[in-house]
This record gives sequence, C-alpha cells and structure tokens, in this order.
Amino acid sequence: MKKINLGCGNIYREGWVNCDISRKVKADRYFDVRGGLPFLENSAGEVHCGCLLEQICSNEDFVRLMNEIWRVLSPDGRLTGYVPNANYPCAFQDPMDCRHFNEDTFHYFEEGHNYYKEFGDHYNFKPWRDIHYATNESGILHFSMRPAK
Repeated sequence: MKKINLGCGNIYREGWVNCDISRKVKADRYFDVRGGLPFLENSAGEVHCGCLLEQICSNEDFVRLMNEIWRVLSPDGRLTGYVPNANYPCAFQDPMDCRHFNEDTFHYFEEGHNYYKEFGDHYNFKPWRDIHYATNESGILHFSMRPAK
C-alpha cells in the first residue's frame, strides 16, 4: 500500500510518493492539494503532512483537503503530520501560515466527540478516530489519526 508525503518541501522520503506544489523541490508528483488528490480511493496506507495544513487558508479548501485525505486512506490507514501549536509563538512567525491548531482542534474531527457532533459534522468533515497528538518543546504539534470508515 502506498505512502504519500504531501507538501514534502525539502524532506524527500525514500519509498514514499513525495508531492509538492513547488518545482523548486525534489518531488515525485507536482500539484496543488487544494484542488484534490490524484490518488484512488482507499489506495494509501499512510499520508503524511508536515508543515502543510497551516498553510491552507480557505475553509473550503481545508475541508476539501481533509476529506480527500480521508478518501484516499484505506480503512486501516493513518494520517500523520505536524503543525505549529497556536499556544506557542512559533505558530505566528511564518508569514505563510494562516490556520492555527492546538490539541483541542483535533476533537473537531473525532467521531463521537462533542466538538465533532456540534461543529465538525456541520463543517462537513469526514469522521476520524484513534487520534493522538503531542506538542514538543519547540511548540510543534505532532498528530496521527485514522479515518472512521
């Protein structure tokens, strides 16, 4: 099952399908994730997003991307990644970052959680489960989650 590294930037992962919008970096595929993902449904065992989600400014684009990741992951697949934690100054230093996350943000995706029931479902997020997150000493929030299919 394939592993997809979305927004790979300068971190090229061997054995993964490395994807980026910029042709200034080494990647296997070049495309804009805001327009959808060019992969078949249930075709990936893992999708990784490092320093990507915080740069998706439009709510519509963000919902589409999260739901596209959900679509391409197999039922046992996993989304992993990291974003700056909004509770730390690092979340506000990169001028390209326009979306903010903290640990509670992930409850909006979590099937069965009150935040998902009240807001996430209303926002049209597909449901996720088995969500784990931790913030390191630099303020980077690492997360992993599985699609609830």
